[in-house]
Amino acid sequence: MKSRITFIFIALTSIIMMAVPAKSNPVSPISDIVVREAPSGEISMESFRSGTLDRLVSLNFANSCLFAGQYQNAEEIFNKLVVLYPDDEYILREAILAFEKMSRAEKALPLYDQLCKRHPSDTKLLLDAARAYSWTGRFKESLGLYDRIISSGNGNDVILSQYADVLYEYKQYSKAVVQYRELWKKGALQKKDAINFVHALMAIGEQAESAKLLNDLAKLYPGNIDVLQVTADVSFAMKQYGRAATLYRELIVKKPDDLSNYISLADVAMTTKDYPEAVKINKEILRLSPENQKAMLTIARASSWHGDYSTALIYYDKLIASSNPDPLYYREKARVFGWMGDQRNSLSLYDGALRAYPQNKALKAEAEAKKNYYSNTYRPAVKAYKSWLVAEPKQPEALFDLGQLYMQNSKWKDAIETYDVLLTEVPDHQQAALARQKAKVTSSMMSLNSSAEYFSAQSGGRETDISFSGFYTSLSYPFQDRLTGFVNLNSKSYSFKHDPQTPLSQGITLGMDYCDLPDILLRGAFGFRQNPSPLKDSRTGFLETESQPLDNLHLALSFHKEDVISNYKTFKEHLQTNHWQGRLVYDGYRRWHAGIDYGIDHYSDSRSSLTAGLDVTANLLYDPQRLSITYRLQDYGFGADAYPKADYWTPSSFTTHTAGIEWQHFLNKERFQGANAAYYTAAFRLSLEPGGNVSHQIHAGLHRDWSNRFSTSMEGQYTWDTTTSIYQDKLLKAGFQWFF
Repeated sequence: MKSRITFIFIALTSIIMMAVPAKSNPVSPISDIVVREAPSGEISMESFRSGTLDRLVSLNFANSCLFAGQYQNAEEIFNKLVVLYPDDEYILREAILAFEKMSRAEKALPLYDQLCKRHPSDTKLLLDAARAYSWTGRFKESLGLYDRIISSGNGNDVILSQYADVLYEYKQYSKAVVQYRELWKKGALQKKDAINFVHALMAIGEQAESAKLLNDLAKLYPGNIDVLQVTADVSFAMKQYGRAATLYRELIVKKPDDLSNYISLADVAMTTKDYPEAVKINKEILRLSPENQKAMLTIARASSWHGDYSTALIYYDKLIASSNPDPLYYREKARVFGWMGDQRNSLSLYDGALRAYPQNKALKAEAEAKKNYYSNTYRPAVKAYKSWLVAEPKQPEALFDLGQLYMQNSKWKDAIETYDVLLTEVPDHQQAALARQKAKVTSSMMSLNSSAEYFSAQSGGRETDISFSGFYTSLSYPFQDRLTGFVNLNSKSYSFKHDPQTPLSQGITLGMDYCDLPDILLRGAFGFRQNPSPLKDSRTGFLETESQPLDNLHLALSFHKEDVISNYKTFKEHLQTNHWQGRLVYDGYRRWHAGIDYGIDHYSDSRSSLTAGLDVTANLLYDPQRLSITYRLQDYGFGADAYPKADYWTPSSFTTHTAGIEWQHFLNKERFQGANAAYYTAAFRLSLEPGGNVSHQIHAGLHRDWSNRFSTSMEGQYTWDTTTSIYQDKLLKAGFQWFF
């Protein structure tokens, strides 16, 4: 009986002791705690939630749920236990262990904080807390705890190695290298940490030491796949693309199911611009992983950059049709339409994407920017691109387009600065590099334009038959970004049908050009022409201005004082004209434009003439081959009261209707503002003139940029009349431009 009472007493004492708050219990190391199954009985979540379970049973029940993989129930129980027993260290430690097992280390952090405040010198506790902080990506707090451990003199090689790893993860590469280097010298660095050491050295530019360390690792771990992997990665980072590709292929053989090496090999191909190879590798990735969106995206990008737009669109469609498409897929597909010159489909796709993702700021900014870019509205376009760059700072597509806008409006300084930002972000952006170089050459170097021309015109018996051979040279010097000075030299040798004279006339023109489009362009010059005796010398000049007061609306005004050389008589009598011209053009979304113009001529013999014109051009194809149809209505009027009739003008006023078709074909692969271009043009025009006469004209040209500094051009024209011999002309011209 006594023994039974003693047993009951001991049991009751044990139960009471278990119920005492944890602060009265000795602290149990976390590593010594094991998960136990709860005792059998009527234990359920309902009973726990109703509060019928005591501390011990609740704790055991939580561990039982954890052991059974019922993480949601276990988490709920531990959440409530740490609230009910905030000072119970045993429960806190059990909860920490459970949260870490459930990969919910972030919930353990406040519990670690409580324990660390109570035991600031507990090295193991601080170390566990530091690890938990690093697991959750809170590297700053983790490093603070490691610093406390190390400064207290408890930092052994294992702890120092962990400390270096956290520095590496926190991208504190220089500090990590210091720690790794000391451990490596002592031979205390494990393989995993040594590999991190290699990457850290690469990150701070210590490529030579990184290569030496790799060689040592290869000797320590011959044939080791991890070492081979880092060697391939480092070779890629050091731009040793051939070696990197060889190593990745070796890794693929050893680990055929590891997609990461296929992806890295494809990245090598993309970096070296071997787009067909990149497509081939990513198709192999899709064979292993049919729903791999990264592979689809790479195929789409590589195909579009290689000019295979049809393939690119197929894969963008697959990405858009996926279960959870990224708005970026819509945006990149719309860009491809833009590169194809299909601006209508591009804008339509942006509109559809905005309906699907109305809150996406980057998408909205890009759509607005592209809309204005395609509309050729400079001011709103620049504003929209800057807004896009606020949403996505240093976005390559936005920066390149903005640079192109500046180039198109001769804003060389702004273009260069924009391309500099882009090339800092994407150093191998070939198009930006070429455009920047072109802008630099154009804005800072002198240019020499030289050409030779032959022209002959016949006018059905009237005294306006003339032909000449001309040689022209123009030298331009940029004083600053917007101001250019120029000097033009020309020499013309004339031949007249009704006079044996073949005078040689030579001229010089000096001028300045100020360009700040779309706001204003001003160009002015004064010229002097020396003629052979007994012909008089002459003075010429011009003043031109252009502006874009409203988006898509272009206004140009000009005044020219020039010689009228229609025949030898006008040449001999020193006939000159003051020609005033105004023109207004509406540019409709690059696809079409319409213009009107009006000109007034006041001749030095007191006669005058008026010309007025209206024209429309529609671009049926835009890029890379441009097909346009044109129409122009032109009215020529000469002073009706002029007597006697002028022999340098038609007998009476008249109107013409001219329709034409024009073709331009680019031969070079790269087509953007600033690229070296090679193209030819061809045009055919029919002009309906008074009396039912029809005039025909063919015009052709060929242009080629041989480099950023040298280009050549040729053009020819032939006009003939099939009804009566009213007018006919021939033109042949060749020239070059050289920057130096």
